[in-house]
Amino acid sequence: MATPSAAFEALMNGVTSWDVPEDAVPCELLLIGEASFPVMVNDMGQVLIAASSYGRGRLVVVSHEDYLVEAQLTPFLLNAVGWLCSSPGAPIGVHPSLAPLAKILEGSGVDAKVEPEVKDSLGVYCIDAYNETMTEKLVKFMKCGGGLLI
Repeated sequence: MATPSAAFEALMNGVTSWDVPEDAVPCELLLIGEASFPVMVNDMGQVLIAASSYGRGRLVVVSHEDYLVEAQLTPFLLNAVGWLCSSPGAPIGVHPSLAPLAKILEGSGVDAKVEPEVKDSLGVYCIDAYNETMTEKLVKFMKCGGGLLI
């Protein structure tokens, strides 16, 4: 994986402000492991977006699922799926619970489609944290080089 500073630069390219939904009450992310790093920290020092590598894959975690469906965050979301995808041009899969994200990505020219399951042919899979039915598949997907936006 690139250094955390290079990864941070890729994730933040062109992002000039954070216009997060005010009614979304985020959780605080706890970073563990040498590969993890904060991407967004609030005024109280709480990590609200983080990234890491896992196996041959990468991971970006946001502290509230509403951050994944906000058009105002499009520059960051595009950077995130771009950084997460180790196979340029591979399609982006979006779980049905985040269908608005597929529209945001498609509207920006990204090959994204709603997929109820993670597939090996995908470069990135986007899912909320409330689905526990695919845990083993998601771990395998990342270990094999897939990107996960959650």
